[in-house]
Amino acid sequence: MTDNLGPLLVALDATRGRVLLFANGQAVAALVASGQDVKLEVFPEHAGLRQQLLAACRTQFVALKESLRHAVYEVAALKVNTESTAAMNSIPAETGRRVHMGCGGEVREGWLNIDYAPDRPGGYDVRRSFLNYDLRRGLPPLESASVDLMFSSHFFEHLRREEAVALLKSCRAALKPGGLIRFELPNFQKSFRAYASGDATFLDTAISTHRVFDREPPWARAYADLISRAVYEVDYSHKYIWDAENMGNLLRALGFNDVSEDVYRADIDSAHEIRREYSFYIQARA
Repeated sequence: MTDNLGPLLVALDATRGRVLLFANGQAVAALVASGQDVKLEVFPEHAGLRQQLLAACRTQFVALKESLRHAVYEVAALKVNTESTAAMNSIPAETGRRVHMGCGGEVREGWLNIDYAPDRPGGYDVRRSFLNYDLRRGLPPLESASVDLMFSSHFFEHLRREEAVALLKSCRAALKPGGLIRFELPNFQKSFRAYASGDATFLDTAISTHRVFDREPPWARAYADLISRAVYEVDYSHKYIWDAENMGNLLRALGFNDVSEDVYRADIDSAHEIRREYSFYIQARA
């Protein structure tokens, strides 16, 4: 290959979960997920082009950084979900009776813990009862009317509304008659009321007790910064605002029964103090 790379072309490789870079008609590197970032992996036969490729990416893709990050995220999700769907038969039936959606790092013993980890392989980790799966596409293929309890903590606000609707439809089908679905969600009303009234204690608790600004520069620790973080999250991953009214309306529209707000339950809800401080609780039955 010549030293003149020319314009780089991008192609999606869904079977291997990566974004390919082409130069002069040849695949020379791939963009892959690395946590919340994207990493450039130059193919061994083109290792000598690494510095040129890095420079070209910084120049040609400067305005596409977020688009490429999303492309890597999406194409990796297709691969992970394919692998995880194939692994469903290895999940014990007893484990699948309690489902923890969007578990993050809070993996619960005896539950089927589901979340999407783009930098981990697809499939089911039997040691942790963890299924790597992108729930934006609905539940994995669980048996109908097989689940006793479903729970999520600070997860549904990360979904677009149509994604939440599709996921809840599949939850309704998976729950046994009378099965419980429970949500721990950000209490935006509490935050908005505190902001509108200038509640100094609320802001001080967030800063001094829960240390939400410890990684932020001093100039980004005002009240509006706290509200922006609550609404958008640090990485802008929040997609929708839920409260007891609109979540309750949705649950009823999808055929759930006994929809009600509730208080914190130590046997189900997250034990993290910051979650208890900024959450409301709502549940329903199939």
